[in-house]
Amino acid sequence: MINFISTDTFFIVLLILSVLFPLIACTSILIEKNGNRKLQWLMFTIFFGISLYYLRHLFALTGLITDFPFILRGFVPIYYLIQPSIYFYVLINLDENYIFSKKDLLHLIPAVYSIVDNYTFYAGGPQYWQHWSNLIVNDYGNIANYPGFLMKAKFNFILRILLYISYIMFSWRIYIKNIQLNTEIKNQFVLKWLRLFLIIISIYVFTNILASIFNFNFIILKNSPSHYIFDLTLYINVLTIIVLASYILFNPILLYGLPKINFNTISDNHKSLSNFKSMQIYDNKTDMNEHNLAVTLIDEIKEKQLYTDVEFSLALASQYFSIPSHHISFIINKYIKKSIPDIICEMRIEHAIQLLKDNFNKKYTMETLGNLSGFKSRSTFYSSFKKITGITPNEYYQNLKKA
Repeated sequence: MINFISTDTFFIVLLILSVLFPLIACTSILIEKNGNRKLQWLMFTIFFGISLYYLRHLFALTGLITDFPFILRGFVPIYYLIQPSIYFYVLINLDENYIFSKKDLLHLIPAVYSIVDNYTFYAGGPQYWQHWSNLIVNDYGNIANYPGFLMKAKFNFILRILLYISYIMFSWRIYIKNIQLNTEIKNQFVLKWLRLFLIIISIYVFTNILASIFNFNFIILKNSPSHYIFDLTLYINVLTIIVLASYILFNPILLYGLPKINFNTISDNHKSLSNFKSMQIYDNKTDMNEHNLAVTLIDEIKEKQLYTDVEFSLALASQYFSIPSHHISFIINKYIKKSIPDIICEMRIEHAIQLLKDNFNKKYTMETLGNLSGFKSRSTFYSSFKKITGITPNEYYQNLKKA
């Protein structure tokens, strides 16, 4: 789709970023072990395919394609997985219970077609790859004239555009239908994210359409498109992907699924935390965003006194709430401005102080008081108490007696 193109430094930098940002997002997805794996792999496919697409153009524009000639056509079939992945990403976000069926394999037909169409390239071997790489470095317009086994590359560009349009229309249709039929199916955070996702992807597709129109005019009719309009189209096209990948990286909750929390399903037996199995606390009716999620998590830990279990930690909080530990840390630090360990420690000290006040006539040993508050050892309890209050537990107790 990008054929008649200027090689100015700014655009090259944008191309580099459009490769790096999606690849960083892909890496984040791969190392994330929690969450909805279907959503993760669909997002991975979208970013990986787009990054390979821009990598090919980056290498072709800079001449590096002659050193890595396989990139010229070797990954083209993956481009045909992007469009259905967009559709299914929206679909599964709106219906987490969706199960892939055999008929869904029909969505792989374009990718299979591309494998067949690239048979000549795969069978040609290194010399054939190098030949076409040299031709494209000498004249970038040749990238559209590559003779596939079934049709030339420029017509495959048009085919991919048509697929993008079709799948984007399907995605918008199920999104709008979801809102119209039942506004309570998902929380507003999910709907806002999907709307933003579809808007950015739609801009990406629209600018690709404009680029294809310009290219078709240049390649078929031999009329050079307006330099400024064409460059602007390309810049917007590349920037949309950088923006999308950046948004994902700054909102890691999107890498594993979106919060739909119903704390009514949580067991009251918080003392069995070290033995419990992961509890799914997602629900379809809670209006939740990251800030509310952070506040609700803290409130739940405090209300259920989860901190009084000596084993309770960030890792167990992650298991208890079925939310990745890195995301709990992220939203707590972002919105509460404290770390989870510090918050747990403060809650334990507050609990110890309340025990002293409520049981003033009962003399606790410091070890017992610390243990009842969630501390593993007397020394840890002492040091934490003094760090937060400025005095030791014994000194605090003596002050209570004097009051």
